[in-house]
Amino acid sequence: MADMIHFWSTLDETNPGFSPPTSLPFRRPADYYSSPPGEKRPLFPHWVPFGCGAAAIALLLIVFLGGVFVAHGGMGQLFDMMFGSMQGEIDHMFTKDVTPAQKQAFDSEMKTMRGAVRENRLPVDRLQPLLRDFRDAVSDEHVTPAEAQKLTNEMHALNTSHR
Repeated sequence: MADMIHFWSTLDETNPGFSPPTSLPFRRPADYYSSPPGEKRPLFPHWVPFGCGAAAIALLLIVFLGGVFVAHGGMGQLFDMMFGSMQGEIDHMFTKDVTPAQKQAFDSEMKTMRGAVRENRLPVDRLQPLLRDFRDAVSDEHVTPAEAQKLTNEMHALNTSHR
């Protein structure tokens, strides 16, 4: 116990045996707050608040412009691009059993649907069941004649419902 008391008493600045620690590689908070105002070095460079503020403004502008893009038909263009890439992938996934007539019917219905989506004549919420069926059809990377027919029928139903 006496050793503990001796240890703690050596840390007291009023103790004649007290020796302050040698220079540290960092500045202690107590040293920072006890130093005169002129000697305080800023914690961050002076450009940091401006850089973070500029980044925040840029992010807000991007979000705002994205909202304007979506509000003025941009979502239809994005869905059109998505369906275009899906069509190319599905064309390569057709099995050998899929007839050329089925492929042509699929491509025709897809083209009609993409036009309706691009021009915002087909509500995006009506596409959800079709997207789910697309996902199910291509999950095994093979599109069978039955799956091709089902997708073609669904696209045909969507195409005739929006006219």
